[in-house]
Amino acid sequence: MRLAVIQQLKALRLIALPVISNRKRNLLILTQVINALVALGSGKLIAEFIAPEQFGLYNLQFAAFTFFFSLLVGPTITFIKSSYSQLIPDYGLKPFLYVLSLLAGVLYISLLIFFRVYKSGEFINWSLYIIFFFLIPVNILVSFLADQFNVLDKIKSFSALSIVKSISGIGFLILCFFWLPRFTEGYLVLWGMQLVIGLFGVILFISKLKKFPSQSSISSKDLLKKQWIFTAPLMFLAIWSWINNYFDRYIIEAYLGLGEVGIYNANYSLGSKFFSMLNPVFLVLLTPLVYQNNSLKFKKEAIKKYAFWYFILGLSFLILIYFTTDLLGELLLSENYSEGFYIIFWIAACFLIMTATFLYETIFYARHSTKVILYGNILGAVTNILFNLMFIPAYGLNGAVAAMLASVLIRFGFIYYKFSRI
Repeated sequence: MRLAVIQQLKALRLIALPVISNRKRNLLILTQVINALVALGSGKLIAEFIAPEQFGLYNLQFAAFTFFFSLLVGPTITFIKSSYSQLIPDYGLKPFLYVLSLLAGVLYISLLIFFRVYKSGEFINWSLYIIFFFLIPVNILVSFLADQFNVLDKIKSFSALSIVKSISGIGFLILCFFWLPRFTEGYLVLWGMQLVIGLFGVILFISKLKKFPSQSSISSKDLLKKQWIFTAPLMFLAIWSWINNYFDRYIIEAYLGLGEVGIYNANYSLGSKFFSMLNPVFLVLLTPLVYQNNSLKFKKEAIKKYAFWYFILGLSFLILIYFTTDLLGELLLSENYSEGFYIIFWIAACFLIMTATFLYETIFYARHSTKVILYGNILGAVTNILFNLMFIPAYGLNGAVAAMLASVLIRFGFIYYKFSRI
């Protein structure tokens, strides 16, 4: 019995150590603080120099790009991330990268078709076609690098990549807004920023990619079969996840116009930043514990510990945000977007719940039980669709906020229930 107690204490110490005293934790916190400050600075520049209509147009375009990327490429990137302990050491990276290159071509063609068909090409031009041609492979490589650094516990490289992306983005905005103010249209500046972010990440970090020499071969058929079994639920999941995060933009545009899309998304972006910046610290520290060969009990205890501290910190931040909402809007956005300042707090609350859900979902990814995540997203997405269609026409942006809150609560409740039943 004494031995069992000692073993349990050791396990709890291993779980608590990353939260209480960890150099990697400190580095990640510093990284997220830097990224948060840079992101807030970027948001301020965009709010000052980009009109709501142009920002709204960019967000509709970005929503479409995100949909096709997460549907066609994202699941395979996740499949590769989960293969570092088994498949990649045996077969190397080459067959996986070959599949990604094929999917990149499919993604580009899909985007061209969508933008030519949607509103008869009103939201697209040749400049954007060129940007997409370079942005797609760059985004894939950056995502691939970040995942490898994460899974292999290369926290220094992971943090450095993240900081370089942030600084290159705001640097590009400063260049365009202060030295090339009439260089191009507002929404194209934002797409240029995305491209520059990816280029700097690839150029500076591709040399740090760990190469896995092939120990044996695998046929294309067998690899695609393994990939399909893993990614098929995630592709379906991507549809519902996109609905949860972006569907409301198109409903707002249909009923309220591009300007309201810009106002909503600017305040949405600010509200989401607080926990979008905090969550990766917990997620990156938790990932090795969940994805490596630890016992199920150990993994669940680790997730519970991280989730507990996450909610403690999150609620503290929410209280502060509630009492400083207007001040935050004035400091970090601009008068052009003041109509939606109240959205900041509510979106922050939604993102606390949503990002906490991500912590519990890690165990389902690691166990390849992606159907559970899919069902949670479907429940949230159906709620999102119904509430948006019912409330946005009648209540405007308030309806979008209500739909978002209901959606994340239902999804969290379902995932937590499934987690507790493992």
